[in-house]
Amino acid sequence: MNLTLSLAIDGGGGGDAAAAAAAVAKKSKVVGGGAVVVDGVGSSAICGGDRGSRVRDRMVKKAEEFDHENGMAATSSDGGGGGGGMELVRLLLSAVAAGEAGDARAAAAALREVDRRASCRGGGDPAQRVAACYAAALAPRLAAGLRPARSSPAAPAAARAEQFLAYTMFYQASPFYQFAHFTANQAIVEAFESGGRRRLHVVDFDVSYGFQWPSLIQSLSDAAAAATSSSSHDDDDNGGGCGDGPVSLRITGFGASADELRETEARLRRFAAGCPNLRFEFEGILNNGSNTRHDCTRIDDDATVVVNLVFPASSREACAATRMAYINSLNPSMVFLIEKHDGGGGLTGGDNTTTGRSASLLPRFAANLRYFAAVFDSLHECLPADSAERLAIERDHLGREIADAVASLDHQHRRRHGGGGGGGDHASASWNWKAAMEGAGLDGVKLSSRTVSQAKLLLKMKSGCGGGGFRVVEGDGGMAMSLAWRDMALATATVWRRRRRRRRCR
Repeated sequence: MNLTLSLAIDGGGGGDAAAAAAAVAKKSKVVGGGAVVVDGVGSSAICGGDRGSRVRDRMVKKAEEFDHENGMAATSSDGGGGGGGMELVRLLLSAVAAGEAGDARAAAAALREVDRRASCRGGGDPAQRVAACYAAALAPRLAAGLRPARSSPAAPAAARAEQFLAYTMFYQASPFYQFAHFTANQAIVEAFESGGRRRLHVVDFDVSYGFQWPSLIQSLSDAAAAATSSSSHDDDDNGGGCGDGPVSLRITGFGASADELRETEARLRRFAAGCPNLRFEFEGILNNGSNTRHDCTRIDDDATVVVNLVFPASSREACAATRMAYINSLNPSMVFLIEKHDGGGGLTGGDNTTTGRSASLLPRFAANLRYFAAVFDSLHECLPADSAERLAIERDHLGREIADAVASLDHQHRRRHGGGGGGGDHASASWNWKAAMEGAGLDGVKLSSRTVSQAKLLLKMKSGCGGGGFRVVEGDGGMAMSLAWRDMALATATVWRRRRRRRRCR
């Protein structure tokens, strides 16, 4: 069975795309509100006094290490605003270090300097724009002394529509999400073929807008139609066999909101309605963290069960442990895992040292900054600097992801050091999915040549984006495949199957 590289993205969800497009068209600028402001802190030197000097020296050293590891400065130039990537890295790291030390004045001064040098508006280089997004995300947290942030209210409908459109535009402009989704779907198709059944049940732990699934739906439908056509030439005495009749696909999707789940279900049902020889079911489950009801999922014993874990690295350990226990209970034929190299979980830009049990927030923040710097740089090559699409993507999608990442890293750091929830270091460490898979009796398997070829074909099709800067990198003896931007790995995919029990010799 060949996987159809189909996007099939529509507006869905009650006209989200149209409403968001109108909203974007009305906006002449991306970011409002001017300078980053921290309440109650006036202008001052970035670092003053002995403690400030030590912090600054520490940051200079960290920035030099960061640049040596092909960080933001390596992929950016000094923009017209004079905000070179290297100096912006130093300022952001200085702000984080000052915040950790409880020096709100120095942190505020560093962020003001970032705001002076950097801008999210058109014309700035990628380093300036990503730095401006980090300054906006850091300001409220540093003002609160890195204390827990209150839960944000649900976004209004207009904001959700803008987020949907920004995600859609990024999905189409960059191969990032397509690489993850098509690689996952190819692995799922192969697991389904090897299972020899007519029913497929996919458990997706973050179904989001459902953009991953049209290509799988189309592929299953086409394969079923081809099998039916072929079997029609057989003698009636053959009884049809497993190649006859429609294929059944059931997706259990976990989502962040009930509205998003309803819109995703409607979107997928509309697409599946046009695909013959396929019975489609969708079950949406609201993701409430550790309180999520995993036990309400109905599992068909006659189905091939696969698990889809796309970018789960930022999960809290308590939630991830619950999720892993649920995965183990499903006894899946295959688990697909793809993780970002963003400092939030078990992967980094080069090795696993950045996300270890460090006494400082800085290494994980630096890895996160390096990751988003590469993403912004790749998008800069995909879309013109004055592109309204690029501005909307950076504001409504990537900027939101940066804010979420900063909040997540802050949460992990506070939990490590006994703040806001206790539990000690063991209960709050970043989740290591590879170790969890192995502990659950799953083994990594080599990715098929078809999976690798498909990923390379996708990048060839998207070669107009980034001038060929994206590339596929195989690793771990063929058991891992990464999407890289130039020399920076952005995400790595692995496939896991149940460990075969060895027979005892008598």
